[in-house]
Amino acid sequence: MSMNNDMLEAYLFEMHSLLEQLDDLVLAAEEAHTFSQDDVNEIFRIMHTIKGSSAMMEFNSLMTIAHRIEDLFFVIREKTMDAISDELKPEMFDLIFQSIDFFREEIEKVETNQPLSTSIDTFLDKINSFSAKISGEAEDEPADEPAAPAQPGSAPTAEEAAYASADFPYGLHVYFDEGVGMENLRAMMLINSVKDYCEESQFDYYPPDVQMNPETANFIIDNGFYIRFRTAGDREEAVPAVRDNGAVRNWQVFDAPEASPAPAQKAAPVQAPVAVEPESAHVEEPSPAPAAVQQAAAPTAAQQSAAKQAHVKDSLISVSLSKLDTLMAVISEIVITEAQVTASPDLKGLKLDNFTKAARQLRSLTDNLQDVGLSLRMVPVSATFQKMKRIVRDMSKKLKKETNLVLVGEDTEVDKTVVDSISDPIMHIVRNSMDHGIETDRAERISAGKDPVGKIILSARQTGGEVIIEVIDDGQGVDDDAVLNKAIRQGLAQPGAEYSHKDILNFLLMPGFSTNTEVTEYSGRGVGMDVVKSNVESVGGTVTITSERGKGMTTTLRIPLNMSIMDGMEVSVGDSIFTVPISDIQQIFKVSDINVIQDATHGEMVKIVDNFYSIVRAKEFYHLNGGADNLEDGVLLWVESGDNSFCLFVDELIGEQQVVVKPLPDYFNNYGIKDYGVSGCTILGDGSISIILDVATIYSSQNS
Repeated sequence: MSMNNDMLEAYLFEMHSLLEQLDDLVLAAEEAHTFSQDDVNEIFRIMHTIKGSSAMMEFNSLMTIAHRIEDLFFVIREKTMDAISDELKPEMFDLIFQSIDFFREEIEKVETNQPLSTSIDTFLDKINSFSAKISGEAEDEPADEPAAPAQPGSAPTAEEAAYASADFPYGLHVYFDEGVGMENLRAMMLINSVKDYCEESQFDYYPPDVQMNPETANFIIDNGFYIRFRTAGDREEAVPAVRDNGAVRNWQVFDAPEASPAPAQKAAPVQAPVAVEPESAHVEEPSPAPAAVQQAAAPTAAQQSAAKQAHVKDSLISVSLSKLDTLMAVISEIVITEAQVTASPDLKGLKLDNFTKAARQLRSLTDNLQDVGLSLRMVPVSATFQKMKRIVRDMSKKLKKETNLVLVGEDTEVDKTVVDSISDPIMHIVRNSMDHGIETDRAERISAGKDPVGKIILSARQTGGEVIIEVIDDGQGVDDDAVLNKAIRQGLAQPGAEYSHKDILNFLLMPGFSTNTEVTEYSGRGVGMDVVKSNVESVGGTVTITSERGKGMTTTLRIPLNMSIMDGMEVSVGDSIFTVPISDIQQIFKVSDINVIQDATHGEMVKIVDNFYSIVRAKEFYHLNGGADNLEDGVLLWVESGDNSFCLFVDELIGEQQVVVKPLPDYFNNYGIKDYGVSGCTILGDGSISIILDVATIYSSQNS
């Protein structure tokens, strides 16, 4: 099926937003053990929107399920939650969650161009059965059929008589759902469906210009849509097209009065409905998804004018991430070009006061432009955090471990690319805490002095140029002996060797490692925490694990706020220039030989604030020919990243500079260059290349 890509993107965007909203709403309602009246109305509205949008996109499975759930909540709204017994409420919540999962699976199929499900009868029966339970009606009684239409031959209303036809005397008067949106296009889609049942020459419709004239939507909202047939048999054949249309609210048949001549009908002015004021077309429950699709379908000037009146308060727009990537690429090039202009070798020795003043102003504007560009990409982690509520809820039921998830710092913002990269790691960590951490036996928790209900804390906070995400559980912690024995069996550890508690915890991050003895739905395949490590490192972050037996485990992710532009300190070692991220530098100072001591392995250490830190000489680490050998001839940079802290010895400081991070070509990875503290490179103002250092990797390489 071919469709407008903009319409599809708008549909998918709205569907994801609605399903996240629905998930949060149902989770909160389950905790409260009931739906409020506002909740019922909101779910009814969401399902109404999904039904209408899916029908317009011709995704019938989505439309049908949404229609049934909408009917279910119509019953709930009429009877109120008080009429539903406590025994049925858990089944109701499970049914809604199953519906959400169904929608997500179908949306994933749409995104991957796979065919949608056609076998939905079992799920429909489950919904219908539950509807029958709460309504007290027989299960086989149709829940969504419209009131029996008038039989052919019934007299038309005055309104229907005005739009009857002598050439096509047998009519269907159709009303679409309130607030469904784009009524003219829905009418055209309905006509295309009728063509499957009836020859095109055997019917016509009114208004006749629904496809070319968007303003006919107002007429259809106020007066309905008319389909007229030459014979009663043709009308009967076409009824299923109307009855099965997900956007149709009601319909009825009528016959043209014998006294109504065709010319009178043909002369019916279309200007009347067009002249209706916007207020007369107001609906109580607007549907976000169709509205978004409508915007994507290139509205006419008349539509834009009407939309401007109806949506004056709208202040948000959705922008493709690829466009933001392009914007950041342009800003990055501007930053590089600005540095090349202001630091041009041709300007050395010249006293250019006006140029220097303009260059400072240009630098200020460039900084502002960068800040605006980065802010456009910054999104809160709340959406990712909220998804974990559903995971904890489902696992609590299946594993029979009652657990509460506490979210802290949901408003913390990071780059959109980073958010997408950490979604899977956080999911794996939370699953790990549920599966391995939280105890199954409530008595075991009580005897250990814990709350019988387990607790997982998912928190985020911003510090400097990075965001720190922690997953803390109050479970049983890591059994060092069990982990070490499994590591030995898998060949990851040497029998008889001494391993520290920290070393044993690091085995959990090894590929293929799992302490489960059998494969379950959630673990045991050796895929999990190693994915956390690789995904986090792919965005320049680090993972650390701490645990205390019987107390629980904490997994900490340290991730840069953004990956494209950063403030760096340029340093030189001989003829080479390196860039150290400003966020990693704690202090810069000179030191004399008398302040340096040697440890047992002949490594150099310096004392800073009552602690000793090892010294890493950049010249020796990178095997450079030039560079200072005497510590008094250079400077020390006290750097820190995550739990790693040391002093880096370089020749001199060149100065602070805003740099654009350029990734190294993939083939460099064949030489393990990232294992030696190289995270990328940048282009300096004079056109030379500077290597960007990853201080955490330098420390681990130096101590391995």
